[in-house]
Amino acid sequence: MTIKDNNWGVSYAQITWLERFLKGHKNIVKVNRTKDILFEVDRIANKDKLLVLCLDEYVMSFTAVQKVIEEFGRVHIIYIGGGWCSYTEQAKDYCIQNNIGLYVTEEMTGAIWSEKYWSYHRKNRDGDPMYHYGRK
Repeated sequence: MTIKDNNWGVSYAQITWLERFLKGHKNIVKVNRTKDILFEVDRIANKDKLLVLCLDEYVMSFTAVQKVIEEFGRVHIIYIGGGWCSYTEQAKDYCIQNNIGLYVTEEMTGAIWSEKYWSYHRKNRDGDPMYHYGRK
């Protein structure tokens, strides 16, 4: 399906992939999709609700984060797509400072489990944070 019912050009395939991921996550008990690309999820262990926005951004910039906030208001997690996607350092720093998770696919499982979902990160062998920084 190629019909896009959102202003962000997110494909049906991307949306349904994230929906299946969220419904299959062991820390999520309920998933409700609205506005085509916005998911409200109920977390089990954390006993809370998160708003997860589904995007498909090759490089998520600070300007794009601002656009998300303007269009959707408060979201908890911005999912930007697979491992080929990335975010700028400015966008990531802003999101962490404002308690917004900004993640690619491989970061999502841990973020959904994390109490501080906005600051979750994978670590390298030395224990240093690994981020998916891209070009500005």
